[in-house]
This record gives sequence, C-alpha cells and structure tokens, in this order.
Amino acid sequence: MSKVAPPRAVFVDHPVGRTFGPPHDRARNEEILAKALAELANFVRPGEIRNPGFRWSPDGSRAWEEDLRAEMLHDP
Repeated sequence: MSKVAPPRAVFVDHPVGRTFGPPHDRARNEEILAKALAELANFVRPGEIRNPGFRWSPDGSRAWEEDLRAEMLHDP
C-alpha cells in the first residue's frame, strides 16, 4: 500500500462538512477562509500542515462530536 500525503494543508478542527464554521455565520466563515488563504504564503516545504488554531467551541469543548454523531444518525 502506498502512502499519500497532501502537498500542503491548512487543518481546521471543525466537524466534517463545516470546515469554515457554523452555517449562516458569514463573518466567521469569511474569517476562517481568509486565514486559511493567508497561510499559503507561510508554507516552506511540501507536506507541511498548518493549524491556524480555530476552535468550534470557544471553551475548546468537544461536545459537538456527540451532537454531530446524533445529527448524522437521526432518521428524518
């Protein structure tokens, strides 16, 4: 099996499908996108992964993981 790595990446620790923040939070969405694009100038080598430090919850709580799991398993 071969290993595949991104040439460069910006990691945002948010729920899957919500990389740029909560839906309808335009200011936060734009802030995260702008910061991710600004990181492009900071890459110095292939394979580098940069973390701009955004958190889904201001207190660093990971409770959103359970909320997302429940949402994904919800039967409409």
